[in-house]
Amino acid sequence: MVSSPSRVSGWGGVLALGLMVCFASGCALTAKQKAAVSQFSDSAATLGDVTSTELQAMRMNTINMTIERLLLGGKSKDPNLGDQTSLDRGFELNRVETITGATHALAGYGKTLAALVGDSRSADLSAASHEFVANLGRIPEAKQHLSDDQLEAIATAIEGVGRFWIEWKRKEAVITIVKASHQAVDRLCDLLAHDFDPQRGWVALQLQVIEDPLMAEATNALYDGETYHDRKIALQAFRLVYENKMRRIEILSRVVEAARAMKQANGALVRAVDHFEWSVEDIRSFAERARSLKNVATLITTTH
Repeated sequence: MVSSPSRVSGWGGVLALGLMVCFASGCALTAKQKAAVSQFSDSAATLGDVTSTELQAMRMNTINMTIERLLLGGKSKDPNLGDQTSLDRGFELNRVETITGATHALAGYGKTLAALVGDSRSADLSAASHEFVANLGRIPEAKQHLSDDQLEAIATAIEGVGRFWIEWKRKEAVITIVKASHQAVDRLCDLLAHDFDPQRGWVALQLQVIEDPLMAEATNALYDGETYHDRKIALQAFRLVYENKMRRIEILSRVVEAARAMKQANGALVRAVDHFEWSVEDIRSFAERARSLKNVATLITTTH
């Protein structure tokens, strides 16, 4: 049966009226809210992606430093080195995988929000949200702060946007995801701040346990070296120690600063989408620290 022109026109009028009412009642995110979500999402993706890349680089540095120390000095009597045949000691795959799960979850969270406030395709939104939820599920400390009902609400909101890519659906999804994920994201930030603490975190302690013995062996090799080849080998070891130390000192502190700033910004974001009083300064501060982390990581990578 073919609808009559008058009937089609009537439905068009109803739709137009509905849209007018929707926008009049504030169905879309405001420009200020969009700006806050966009800045936060870009910074979250930066923190997650850069930290993940740097952690993998630290693991490779650990393997290379261990190999270099064994070549220069052989098996050590230092009890802190434990099983010296374990080249990635302290950075075993299962341990690194757990931490990168947290960093990937934060990156996925940021990319999900970016896709919702931008012009991304629904496929990009689906991939980002899957990265967030899937990686979050691998971290018990964070998963316990996200109930099955909240996960279902997130999935439903994403599915709704995929079908109807319109402003009020985007706003609905942003509010649902930000509020449902609030505590879990806070917990991820706490985990990063704890593990990457430059003084007491396991990342710093494991790096230094490998770094100090190699520095001692490299120093002895340089003093004893009588040829260009001898000194070249020693200086290769020094370079490894130098690069590792740069990452340990510069990267770790910036990861911690960015993670703590993200937690503050996350609270501001919840208030922003809920129309409560909020400060843009918390989100700006997070953006500055995420940018600082990215800049230093780029400098270290291109210099060495």
